Amino acid sequence: MEVAKVEKQNMHSYPVTASLLYPWLVILDVKQGQRQTFFDVSKNHYQTKNIPEMCNKLIYACSHGWLVLVDPDSMDCYLWNPISLEKAQLPSLESIDYRGCILSSSPSDPECHILFFKRMENSLLVCQKGDLEFNKQFVIFAEDFNLMSFAMVGKTIYCLGLNHALYTAEFVGRPVQFTRLIMEELPWPSPLDLPKFNGFLVESGGELFLVHMMFFGFRMEEVYGFFVFRMDFEEKRWVKVKSIGDRTIFLSQHNNTGCMYSLATELGIKTNSIYFTMNCQRLLYVFDLESLCISKSLPCSTVSRDLEQYWVMI
Repeated sequence: MEVAKVEKQNMHSYPVTASLLYPWLVILDVKQGQRQTFFDVSKNHYQTKNIPEMCNKLIYACSHGWLVLVDPDSMDCYLWNPISLEKAQLPSLESIDYRGCILSSSPSDPECHILFFKRMENSLLVCQKGDLEFNKQFVIFAEDFNLMSFAMVGKTIYCLGLNHALYTAEFVGRPVQFTRLIMEELPWPSPLDLPKFNGFLVESGGELFLVHMMFFGFRMEEVYGFFVFRMDFEEKRWVKVKSIGDRTIFLSQHNNTGCMYSLATELGIKTNSIYFTMNCQRLLYVFDLESLCISKSLPCSTVSRDLEQYWVMI
């Protein structure tokens, strides 16, 4: 198992001054809430920082170079740009249970809305920059539906349910209107009787993908493998893909989010592969979609197992 190297660093400096072509793996050590570790998957190096804006904060979302940060104790919530260092205060959350979060556009857009989803209750909180309080809305679906994952394609928000039903979410005035796009079983022959799975919606190049994560083992906590599906919007169905070519998928089980980017092979990042992290584990895993094998490495040996890991595109 490969172990990453530590870079020479200034603890109180910021990790980047310009955007990268791939996301950082940001590790938040819960026992050391003042400390953040930034792992560069291309260089296999990490930096440990003490950034005031991120101390004792959870990362709810990363979009258009901005982070949505929440203090789990005070419920204080704000947008922060790690490059420009601009900060925009948002209303305080009413509950830590609102874990799903998505931005409708860049925060620099006056029409940008920030949405927080409470997955098991099907309620959401909506606000814009400058709002003093959230607009709360309960969503009633035609069937038993729990929101699992979210993605933006163009200006449309897509929401995935436990049964792989797919909905769109659009603003009709202030309320958010949900419309069912498809509700069908995924077209795959299951290799084993694997009752536990997870789904991630991922956008890439204007396309929508579903990454299906399968578990096995005595406690169903080990990852068996993945299937990747592309949404055929004309046929309104999921189509299984065997290869994603020069693209790489990055998944975080902690907040059930993912992203996909086209990457040059000279960057040292495996293409046609899925990089993923697991809850309460320090390891970084890579699933090769061609060989169907999983490799693992240790991004940082100095953090505790009480941690949270996020993929952050800056």
